[in-house]
Amino acid sequence: MKPIVIEVRGAVPAPIETVFDVFMPIDLPTIMRGYGPLPAVAAVEDQSGDWDSIGESRIVRLADGSGMLETLTRVDRPRGFGYTLSNLTSALRFLVDRFHGRWLFEEVSGPGERPVVRATWRYDFEARSRLTRPIAWLILTRYWRPYMEAALERAAAQAIEAASVAGGQNVESKA
Repeated sequence: MKPIVIEVRGAVPAPIETVFDVFMPIDLPTIMRGYGPLPAVAAVEDQSGDWDSIGESRIVRLADGSGMLETLTRVDRPRGFGYTLSNLTSALRFLVDRFHGRWLFEEVSGPGERPVVRATWRYDFEARSRLTRPIAWLILTRYWRPYMEAALERAAAQAIEAASVAGGQNVESKA
């Protein structure tokens, strides 16, 4: 069965290395604040390692008390990283088995221009069954996509701030 794909993109006016270095280890509660029935990320627990190597894992705890296991599956500095979320205990577990996330970063500014990175964030959701797939698709497109869009804006703001502090620049968000 084909996965349900949800993808968002934004432009981040910052160097690609800064974007990667901010997005990969980002403090999830600062960007994943919930949307509609989707709870905010409340904490990250039991992280193995520095969150920079394939195979490292952590528990993402949600505001409703549920959680999921997040495992790094790809690290390609500064072009992106990927991870899998499994062992869901939230209501989403009735609709999807697991989902795979990935961030891709691409420089889109020309030589001599202020650095701009296109950040693409994608999730591939594995529906539990053909029966749950239409319900999962509806919920994910209605709520998960805007949840991701808002989180991307917050992450971009953090990268812009980091670039500003590092380079003394005054840059604005384009996410």
